[in-house]
Parts: sequence; structure tokens; C-alpha cells
Amino acid sequence: MNKKTLMFIILSVVFGLGAVLIAQNWLAENQPEDLTAGQIKVFTVNTDLSVGTILDPKYIVSTVMPKNLLAAGTITDKSLLEEVVVKQKLFQGDIITQQRLAKKGEGSSLASLIGKNMRAVTIRVNDVVGVAGFLLPGNKVDVLNTYNGKGKKVSTDVILSNVKILAVDQKASYDENKPQIVRAVTLELSLEQAEILMNAQDKGDIQLALRNPNDQADTSTLITASVDKPLSVTEVAVVDSSLEANNLQTLRIRHKIEIIRGVIQESIQLKTTNGGLQNEN
Repeated sequence: MNKKTLMFIILSVVFGLGAVLIAQNWLAENQPEDLTAGQIKVFTVNTDLSVGTILDPKYIVSTVMPKNLLAAGTITDKSLLEEVVVKQKLFQGDIITQQRLAKKGEGSSLASLIGKNMRAVTIRVNDVVGVAGFLLPGNKVDVLNTYNGKGKKVSTDVILSNVKILAVDQKASYDENKPQIVRAVTLELSLEQAEILMNAQDKGDIQLALRNPNDQADTSTLITASVDKPLSVTEVAVVDSSLEANNLQTLRIRHKIEIIRGVIQESIQLKTTNGGLQNEN
């Protein structure tokens, strides 16, 4: 047997083994699982996935669970997991539901996270407007507008309530729950809300108020708060120091000496003259 024939035999064995392994893996992934009458196949993720992450097949794991424990919106058809992005953060082992995914459209993943009939509107913030950097994607805020009212009044209105934050700066998610000073915040608004926000920015200053995620109360009915505008000049009483010298009261100074001789005490009054002090007597 020559060397060429031996080489062909070895290569054939290697390729054959490779084909068998590939076929076994394919069958293992696509072979239907043995399910009892009370079970159903669902899908979980094998790692933590941030908001906006494209749900790649390598992150998906199938598992079996009882039908009576199936939550509403749980995905049982793997074809529904194609071309989707993560809408809410997923942790390793979480069951994938429709509520936590969004269809991937053209453009950035952020565009896929915007709700129906809603828009993404970005406003510029600083460390004060941005609640000292504690704003994170997914938080809810109220939007306040402070402006100069009638007369000397400064008024504050709650113009938008329970607004969702889509992104801070250029990030749609944060893995660390730490304060981050940001320069821009993107809000999810309807067209009407966007108009209100734009008009309010021209009218005065914008302030964001962070809400508790469990607080769903509507604050749109709050009364406008007004305070007196502080005076820019404070009036102070000033004493006129330009009094003429002749208006001042003239004081007469008297000089006196006392002479004591034994037990006798005598007082002598003196007056001032050009020559000095003299006895008035």
C-alpha cells in the first residue's frame, strides 16, 4: 500500500467521524422531547442579557415545565424567538415571555424598545436635573416645569407624569446600579406629551423627579405651586452724614481743682483763656 492510498483512507475516516458527530448534535437539538400530558416545553436563557441585546440562538435553552405553572405570555414556539431584542433585562435561567421581548426592526435596538404610538425624545440634563445621576433606563419620572408667572411669582407645574426613561446618554441599560452623571436623558412620550415638553423648555426650566417603581399614582392633577419672587434690591435706611458743624451742640468744658488743708477742702473753678487757665473768682 503506497503513501497516497494510506492518506486517502485516513482522511476518509476523519471526515466520516466528523459527519457522524455533526449529525448526532443536530438530532439531539431537534429531536422532540418526551412530554407527558401535563408538561410543556418552554425556553430560558443561559446567561444574563441586558436591555437591547439581540436574542441570539446561542443564548436560548429549552426546558420542560408543568402546564399548570405556565405564566401568561410564555413562549412555547421557538420560531417566535427569531429577530427579537430584549425589552426587559433577563437573568440566567429566566423563562422567556412575550412581554420581555420586542421585534427587531431596522436601525438601532433602542428603536425596537419604543412602545406603540410612542416616541423617543431626548432632553439635556445636568447633575441636578438628572437627580444626581440616579436615573437609570427603565425608571419612571415626573417632569416639572418652573417658570416666571404673573407679577413677582415663580410657578412650578407638573407637566408630565409617570414617564418611562428609555436611555441615559447613549446607553439603554446599565449593568451596575451605581450613580452615573449624565448629560442627556431619553424619554418615551406620545406626540402630545412631546409637544408639551418642548413648549415647557422654552417657557422655563425642566426638572425630573424620580418615582418609586411601585408608585402608579397619577400626579397630573396636582395644583401649581407658586412663591413670591425674591427682590433683587433690598432697601436699607441710610443716615445722612452731611450735617453742618454748626448744627452740633456746643459743649462747655469746665476745669476745677480741689485744695485740701488739714480737714478743710476747697474747690477752685478755672476758666480757659489765651494765656492758659485762670481762677474765675
